[in-house]
Amino acid sequence: MLAKRRDGRPGERGSALIIAVLVIVILTLLGVSFLLMADTENRIAENERLSAQALYFGESGVRMVKRWFDSPASSANLMNPPITVIDRTLRLIDADGDPTTDPVLQDGSTWPRYKQGIDLNGDGTDDVFEKPYRPSLQNTLLGTEDGPDMRIDEEYSSAAKTFLGNLSDALLDDYPAAAAGIRARITRIDVYAPPYLSVAGAWTRYGMATVAVTSRIYRVMDSTEIVLAERLVRAVLNETPFPGPYGPLHSCDILYYGGYFLPHWGSVTSVEDMDVPMATGELDAKMDDSVPRAIPAAARVDAMWGSDLSVHPNWVDYKNSVEASGLTIEDPWLRFITGGDFVGTGTPGSNQQPFPFVWDPPYPAALADADDHSNLFQKLPIVQCPNFDYETWKNIATSGGENVHYYTWSNGSSFQENGVGPVRTFMDITNNQAGLFFFDTKDRTAPRDDDGDGLYDNLTPEIYLANSTWGVKGFLYVNTEHFRTTGITGLPATYHAPGEPFLDQNSNGMWDSGEPYLNLQYPTTLDGIYRATNVDNGRDSQGPAVNDVAVIWGILYTSGFYDACGMAKYYGSVVAKQGISAAPAASGNPDLFWDASILTNWPPPEWDMPRVIITRWETDL
Repeated sequence: MLAKRRDGRPGERGSALIIAVLVIVILTLLGVSFLLMADTENRIAENERLSAQALYFGESGVRMVKRWFDSPASSANLMNPPITVIDRTLRLIDADGDPTTDPVLQDGSTWPRYKQGIDLNGDGTDDVFEKPYRPSLQNTLLGTEDGPDMRIDEEYSSAAKTFLGNLSDALLDDYPAAAAGIRARITRIDVYAPPYLSVAGAWTRYGMATVAVTSRIYRVMDSTEIVLAERLVRAVLNETPFPGPYGPLHSCDILYYGGYFLPHWGSVTSVEDMDVPMATGELDAKMDDSVPRAIPAAARVDAMWGSDLSVHPNWVDYKNSVEASGLTIEDPWLRFITGGDFVGTGTPGSNQQPFPFVWDPPYPAALADADDHSNLFQKLPIVQCPNFDYETWKNIATSGGENVHYYTWSNGSSFQENGVGPVRTFMDITNNQAGLFFFDTKDRTAPRDDDGDGLYDNLTPEIYLANSTWGVKGFLYVNTEHFRTTGITGLPATYHAPGEPFLDQNSNGMWDSGEPYLNLQYPTTLDGIYRATNVDNGRDSQGPAVNDVAVIWGILYTSGFYDACGMAKYYGSVVAKQGISAAPAASGNPDLFWDASILTNWPPPEWDMPRVIITRWETDL
């Protein structure tokens, strides 16, 4: 008989099943682990996404606050904060400029709130986003992070919460996923002092203000808000450095002109010699007289003759005498200041103050006018060129923003915006426009003198505007060999003469309450007569509006030469880096009027130009 064959061994029945179950369990555990890891990764990715969205939303809030400083209360803004939603009671004032010492809480009196009582536009509301941003306690942002000058917080009031909600919707409606119940909202906006750094043992402010915006991403569930992400974004604001000029015409080298070229209402300066028409019999025709002046301690300081009130006779005697007589004055604000000499035919001599004022009290009432030529100064080393740094302004021009333009050279006087797009002429680009316009050099590098002849070698060919109607508003930074106009008729502009001349007793360049001033009767036309008057209705901070035309209403800075001919009118300031050239000589009858608001409240908000720039970003990471 054959034995029966058996497979396997006794006692091993069912082992395969056990092994299969173990493998399934292990694979299941691995699968669950991978699922948990994937879910965790998804959650991490979602949290990072939400955090990034909150960050970007906070940045948009900062840019909105910058916009409020650029164009206060402009209808072009998405929204403007009413004064009632801004809490200014938290202000802790850094009174001594030392961040290591304790600040002082505002009390609405000795330690005022920010912009307390500052209502320049006369609308009955404090101008919290208007210039100036210095120098008084009311005007300077001095608050701390814990005690900001201004705070808009949803916990401050229901009106503040509503405003922040509406602002958030206006910035990015339905962001990031309204359909899923996920929304973004700005919950707090703080504005306070800029950072302080210790430089050579002295604390120095680096900027104008700090803006801090807190933003949240949240989900609404059953009327309950669940915060998904929150970010704090800070940015440091600086004033856009427009206020370099302090008069209608500045030459960083020589200043030469002929004809009846006439500056008005401010300081005309040259770092080197000044050659202006002064031949016998022409002085009064080609250089307007002004009120009596003394040698200034700084070019920007307008020092009146007899400003030391402890000495008799003094400026107040002059003021009272000419006001009582109602005498006329050609230009109460005009001064000519050169670091070199007055040269050419009919030069007024070698003294520092060529035509010193002579007092003959009382001021001769028999005279028909109060004009005097002590407004001519030479050999004053205090004259400096208003600085418009190439790299700074190129960075501003290429940073983007409302009405900010950067152009590269193509050929002749034609350019391309940002180096791309259509080639257009300078005249076509700027005509009837408002904004900041930067026209770069040939090779897009800073102006340089390769051969040492004193002339920049990489400037673009001259810009020559002739025989047409053309006008532009804003700031023009041109890197051209010559900027010339002749036969140009400007576009409508609104002129304001400077405020009434005053005795700057503390030499701070601005009128302070109590400083005596000369009462004027302003004319209603640009070529009208200024007359001293004994009618005192308080000091006028500017003259009345006069409607006329201007080819440039604002600031022109050229890295090359400036030449103006014909009958063009400019309102603002012209700064020529290489000078007002002698060949071809500026001639004809152009008029340059100084816009004193450049030092205080410029550019006008309605031009939508950047009054402030962001110089530093910081997040809570």
